[in-house]
Amino acid sequence: MTSFKQFFHKVLHHPNTLPWVLISTMVAIMASYNTVIRYGFSESMFLRILIVYPFIVAFIYYLRAYVTLPIALKLHQYFPSIVTERIPKHVSVPLLVIAFNVSVMMVWFTEMHRQLYPHFLLGYFDNWMKTFFVAVPVFFFIVHPAIIYLFNHLRNRYPLLTILENNN
Repeated sequence: MTSFKQFFHKVLHHPNTLPWVLISTMVAIMASYNTVIRYGFSESMFLRILIVYPFIVAFIYYLRAYVTLPIALKLHQYFPSIVTERIPKHVSVPLLVIAFNVSVMMVWFTEMHRQLYPHFLLGYFDNWMKTFFVAVPVFFFIVHPAIIYLFNHLRNRYPLLTILENNN
């Protein structure tokens, strides 16, 4: 039991756990949303989402970590007066990351569902707008506050076990 407790504490306090949970939750919501609004809700569509879900989560995590987050931070570095004077950094960075991630994912989504979109560019922009304007409020008003609250609660209840780790 102590090894499980130690593992739980390490995972809970690991710096990458929060981004993985945020991304996993957003991918689950947005993949479900994008599939359901186009095909409806059925068991076969649900199974299709479950099959591609781990790949999308990993793809978005690495896309965020190595491409979209560095680009968003560079934009803040090169244009600090334009971006940060109007929008605080804790809002503008996630907003830019969401915009970039949605841009990449909608190219993939529009191409995968080509039968629904005979004109790629029109379908892409339509998909981008529908997804972006759902993803932003879902992230800022539901997912991010709920997960931050949950993590703060769990971290307060289960603090990092530095004393136990030093004894082993």
